Amino acid sequence: MRCFIIGNGKSLTVEQLDLIQGKPSIACNRINKVYPFTKWRPTIYVHPEAYDFSIPFIQENIALGIECHLGEYYAEHPIGVLGIPDAPNIRWIKECHHWTCNFDTPDIPDEWHLPQLCSFGGAVNMAMQVAVKKGYDELILLGCDLEYRDNKPSHFTEDYEHGQEQPAFLAGRNALFGHIHALNWIRRKKKNVRVLNATPGGLLEIWERVDLEDVA
Repeated sequence: MRCFIIGNGKSLTVEQLDLIQGKPSIACNRINKVYPFTKWRPTIYVHPEAYDFSIPFIQENIALGIECHLGEYYAEHPIGVLGIPDAPNIRWIKECHHWTCNFDTPDIPDEWHLPQLCSFGGAVNMAMQVAVKKGYDELILLGCDLEYRDNKPSHFTEDYEHGQEQPAFLAGRNALFGHIHALNWIRRKKKNVRVLNATPGGLLEIWERVDLEDVA
């Protein structure tokens, strides 16, 4: 089964999302900023990071009835304080301690540790794990540029940034190593999971590249 994994890089466009409308997809974080311009909506929404300023984006996806996988940080705080409703479409992510790690942290594992999701490497890495746990065996990456820049827009819309990003070097390295951990898990566990990169351009080269038109 094929699933599209949507990153929020600068290469992501409305035209790409229109092309995959109605097909299984998992998106994350502030993807809502593209909703006014496309009929596409993700099948699953993932938001593992504990950032209070993202609550309106979480609320919108819950209200749309999208299956929302949220970091347990939100479950551990009073619902009324955070303004997140107790809804049947919420799935709480039990986060491991690796969310505090960087790519060069000495004790970080070098592969996923499913069935528990590994929280290292950012939301796209966790979206890939959610897809695998759902039974998808072909993951198509889109908008996974890995071209982070300090104090400059690094996402599909210039108003995406919120002023609390990681330094660009760390964000890029952590995301890349998250993909390396995915590759290691697939190879070592001999899993029949195929990952393809349909992102136009960008710096992610460890997966086979394909044209979106050929796989949409």
